[in-house]
Amino acid sequence: MIRLNDSEFEAVVAYMKEHYGINLNKKKVLIECRMTKVLEAHGITSFGKYLELLRIDQSGTIAGELVEQLTTNYTYFMREPEHFTILRENVLPIVLNDNGVRDCNIWCAGCSTGEECYTLAMELAQFCDISPPAHKAKILATDISESVLEKARLGCYPLKTLASLPVFWQTSYCHTENKRQFSIDDRIKRDIRFVKHNLMERPPYPEKFDIIFCRNVMIYFDKDVRARLLSRLEAALNPGGYLFVGHAELLSQNETGLELAYPAVYRKPERNGGK
Repeated sequence: MIRLNDSEFEAVVAYMKEHYGINLNKKKVLIECRMTKVLEAHGITSFGKYLELLRIDQSGTIAGELVEQLTTNYTYFMREPEHFTILRENVLPIVLNDNGVRDCNIWCAGCSTGEECYTLAMELAQFCDISPPAHKAKILATDISESVLEKARLGCYPLKTLASLPVFWQTSYCHTENKRQFSIDDRIKRDIRFVKHNLMERPPYPEKFDIIFCRNVMIYFDKDVRARLLSRLEAALNPGGYLFVGHAELLSQNETGLELAYPAVYRKPERNGGK
């Protein structure tokens, strides 16, 4: 395994925080383990040489592979299921029926390989199938990693994970491909846009959102980066919109102008102070 010296480690940590907000202060061994094969593939034997490649690369390829290796893409269907109950029973009836004349915009930030945004889309599809709402909804799903976005766009997953979905979803929104895989129905996929996006930058589209899922992302950020991200998320919400965060990411009153609506779900106040 290729080892990091102190200056190389500090340089990698500084680069990842500055460009992507990710805190790797205590991840020296992780960096060494994940990056050794990458360095060997380039035919280099030190992180110093790799950092030189990073500095002179104009294509973004080196930065891309660094991000691919050092970001965590852990997700699964129906993660923190209480949120989807809240979505179905409390949030969708409002944003799909009492939303004025606007259709509903949903942003799944840090979507990884797609399980979360497809869970969200299937919840949305069932809600619309049972009781057609007044407005339509579309989902923007973003991630910093192009490789995980490719998997998300494909929408094929191990068959063993199908059992985690409700039976109605299994039969209505999924198709068994073979003994090892199932795929998401095109009807679910068609209203999702998958876009590469760095959360340290402004949202990739100018529209504001009625629902934002940004769950289990801020756990990788330190306090100042978390504050910058929260500011962007709040600005991206329509008045009355909802932000879903991970249950380990609860926000304090002094770091957000949003109001706690449900466990780990925050709501942006209406301009007139109404609900």
